[in-house]
Formats: sequence, C-alpha cells, structure tokens
Amino acid sequence: MSEPLEDPRPSINHSSESTLRHLAAELSTPLLVHDLAVLRRRVEDLRRVLPWDAVLLYSLKANPLPPVVGALQSAGCGSEVSSLGELAVALGTGGPSGPVLYTGPGKSSAELRAAVTAGAILSCESAVEAARVREAVRLSPADPLRIMVRVQPPSRPAAGLSMADGRQFGFLEEEAIEFCRRPGTGIEVFGFHCYLGSQLPGPDDLLAAFGHVVDVVQRITAESGVRPGVVDVGGGFPWPYAAPGEGPDLTPLMAGLPQVLAPLAAAGAEIWFESGRGLVAAAGRLLTTVRDVKHRAGATVVVVDAGVNVLGGMSGIGRVLRPSTRLRNLSNPDGASVTVDVVGPLCTPLDRLAVNSTVAEPRVGDLLCVENVGAYATTAALSAFLSRPPAVEVVVDGDQVVEAWTLASGHLPVTIPAPARAG
Repeated sequence: MSEPLEDPRPSINHSSESTLRHLAAELSTPLLVHDLAVLRRRVEDLRRVLPWDAVLLYSLKANPLPPVVGALQSAGCGSEVSSLGELAVALGTGGPSGPVLYTGPGKSSAELRAAVTAGAILSCESAVEAARVREAVRLSPADPLRIMVRVQPPSRPAAGLSMADGRQFGFLEEEAIEFCRRPGTGIEVFGFHCYLGSQLPGPDDLLAAFGHVVDVVQRITAESGVRPGVVDVGGGFPWPYAAPGEGPDLTPLMAGLPQVLAPLAAAGAEIWFESGRGLVAAAGRLLTTVRDVKHRAGATVVVVDAGVNVLGGMSGIGRVLRPSTRLRNLSNPDGASVTVDVVGPLCTPLDRLAVNSTVAEPRVGDLLCVENVGAYATTAALSAFLSRPPAVEVVVDGDQVVEAWTLASGHLPVTIPAPARAG
C-alpha cells in the first residue's frame, strides 16, 4: 500500500501576490487565477493516502476549464463527466490518461451514443436507461457493452451534502439486484458506482461512507451473482470554499482504507475514487476590485466588481454555502480590521458575497482576493444574469503565466426547420 511521506502536510505554495497584482493590472478584474503547480500538488496529496493501485477520477463539474482538466489528466487522473460538453473537454486535452466515466440521470439517446462511441464507460441509472442504450447503440450479444450500475445510497452520511437526498440517482438496491440478474441482450454489468456524499468532514466520515458502499456492493453481488470488476466508491474529500485554509489531514485513510476495502480487493475488483473540489479548489483565487464603500445603519457595505455572476451562484441550490466568503486585502494588508458586508455589482439585493466578514479596511480601488475558488466558480455562477461579460480566467504555473480563457455567454440564433409540405 502507499508509503507515508516524511512530511505529509507541507504548505501549499501559490504564485506570489506580486504576480496577482500584475495580472489584475494587465487584465482587469474580476479575474480568476488557476495555478497548475497547486493542482499537481493536490493530486500528490490525495494519491498519497489512497491505495497505490486505486484509480482517481476528476469530476469535471467542479471546473471544466481545459488546461485544468489537462493538467489533472497529465498527473494521472481519469475523468468523471456528466454532459457532452464535459466529455468534449475530457477527450480534447490530448488524450485522457485514465478512464472516462459518464454519469448523471436522464441521459439522452444522443448522449449515450456519443459516450459509447467515444469509449466512455456508462454509469447506468435505471433499467429504462439501459433500454435506451439498446435503442441508441447497436449492441451485439457476442460483444456486449460493459456498463457500471449506479446504486442509490440507502442512507445519508453524518455530515456533508448527501446524495441520498437525490432520489433521481441510480437503482435502489433491490432494483440493482434484479437488473444484474437480467441486464438484457448486449449489456454486461462489470462494475458498480455509488457516491454517498460531498464534503464529508474528515477521515472517519470518509471511511464510514466507503465502508457503507462496500456493504451495499457485497449484498448486490451476493444476491445477483455478478462479479465486480470495478467499484467506484465515490469521494467526498473535503476542502474549504471561498475562505482561506486547507482540508483536514487525511493521513489516517492510509491505515483505514485497506481494511475497509478488503472485501472488494478479495473479489478482485479495481477501486475507483472521485474528487472535484478536493483536487481543484486550492488552485483557484478570485481577484476583485472595490468600486464603492458605503456606511449604512451601523454597517459598512463594500461594493466590488465580482458578484454571483462570477462566484457562489450555486449557493441557491445548496451545492456551495455562502455568504461565508472571506477576503484578503492585497492593497492594504496592514489596514485596521473592520467588519463589512461585501456585495457585487448586480442589480439585485441577492448579490452578496459576504456578510459580517472581517477584512483589512477596504478602500475604493483596493484589490481583494478570495482563496479556494478553483471549484464551482464561473461555470457554477449566474454567469448569464444581467448579460455582464464573464470573468477572465488566467492559468499560471507558479509565477509563470501559461494562458487565459473566458466563458462564452449570450444568445445565439437557431434555425427553425421549415414545416414539411403536405402531399
């Protein structure tokens, strides 16, 4: 199994603040900066605590920026995708280094056909979806399509975002048993996929979640007779969002995982893990400029040029939490600490980044920085709201600027087919 490093938790080194200030001056704000060196370090940190022969998938929903995905693939990660757009990114980076798993409920026939054609592995959500696969793809009994069966977790984790609340995901355990016994012509069940929850607080919670998945898979395989070739036990590796700091020390996983996963290893199954935020959050920082400072009824309101169109749009559906955003003042780091509300530039009272947040006194024109926003930023924000231009995203490797991107937005015309003439 994995060997511990001499120093398992060295600090993460980002590009310098002088580089950030230079980028903000050259490209304006709001600006997101993604550091490839930090991405590589996060892969190393996570791989260190996982079994040496486990497969680590990057969940593109966290951040599908092509150079980010490419860097993670180059570091040995496979890809977990749930749309044709994400599939195109995963396949367009020069060739994925590991498996591509296509997930999500309600996949269309076009999605299924494209995923199978591209060589992605399907995480099948239901018997209805399996039938749709047979309709969309020409399957042969002599060369069956190998799929993974996604199982709805029957219970929720003690903390974090529970996937047990998402009733649209996967087979129930008894449904999975029945399907595995009779998957239908041209389909072979060779693996299982079960994701219990996100942002699980620490090693004990992760071990409990993975152990629960192992128990579920053991029951299904015992009842159905299917031998698991692959089991994706999910992830849930925690990391802060829009606040400084790091996730908990996961070193205890090194001793706990071999015991928890032993039944699957004994059955000869390959173990897959998934991570999105845990891999990319640390690599991203948001730079935003103070546009106004207002004093209202005993409160100080700081207006910045980044709002929920850039960051935090998914808070409304509980994927990320806010307004707990914490900002650093790069222009006035030694200023007196003040408590402020930080709001964005959008014409809505809901555009709030932080409430009762402490920051070195912000002045008009000051450059502020939000840490740990490499996940769920622009592509999870209300980027089309009010038709504001999207933020520029700069990719650096330490202090070396690599490239810059922006998210396309806006309406495009669609040609409506002419109605067919009768007779």
